[in-house]
Amino acid sequence: MDYIYLPIIVFSIVILLYITYQDIKYREINIMSLFFLALFSVIYLALFVFKTDFILWKSYLLQLAVSFIFLLIFYVLGKISYFTYIGEGDLYTIFAISFTNIFDVYFPMFVFFFALILTLLIPICLFFYNLFSRNFPKYSFFKSMYLMFLGLPLALKKINKFYTPLEKFKIENNKLISNIVFMPNIEPEIEIKKIKLIAKTNNISKVWFSPLIPFIILILISYIFLILLYVFNIIPKIISFFI
Repeated sequence: MDYIYLPIIVFSIVILLYITYQDIKYREINIMSLFFLALFSVIYLALFVFKTDFILWKSYLLQLAVSFIFLLIFYVLGKISYFTYIGEGDLYTIFAISFTNIFDVYFPMFVFFFALILTLLIPICLFFYNLFSRNFPKYSFFKSMYLMFLGLPLALKKINKFYTPLEKFKIENNKLISNIVFMPNIEPEIEIKKIKLIAKTNNISKVWFSPLIPFIILILISYIFLILLYVFNIIPKIISFFI
């Protein structure tokens, strides 16, 4: 990799760290920081890389168009279904990364898909943690597996906005009834308040919750990991092997 691209890489990591901090603290992403990342990338590439080379500009604009269509598909799928919890801010982040892309047309998609793979590893880690901690739910086998893969039994005092309940409770005929939540809410504050009210009067010490890990964290990890692969020329070798 040419060292002329280093300023874009460093600035990209700084911006990703900044919006990751924002997402963790406020559950919001400052879109303007992504705009500055995209603008800086275009200006830097125009001055130091592409200059007046029409072919490079053509390839650059083409990969931006491919990234936009790719992310638009995921945005539409998220609107019409429960396909994913990926928010609009995360998609904006991937698109901003597309403006920094001077590797190949697949790079933004690689970042996105590797972050998704990391997401799939989380349930596996949760399951083995619950298994070794002997956290066994009092439900049927399949419901218990669902809870062990997606959540943890936590004391309500430890719960914050980054957890969503996997159980719901109601009182019927003076009897406490618990059920599994198969479509967890990504904005669970109201549900948590309801659970805490029921827990006070029904001696509920722990409830199964799923951690809402900000996807931007996984994007940051994915970006840094893939940049290292490109630095050592590993991904281009893999692509050339299959092509």
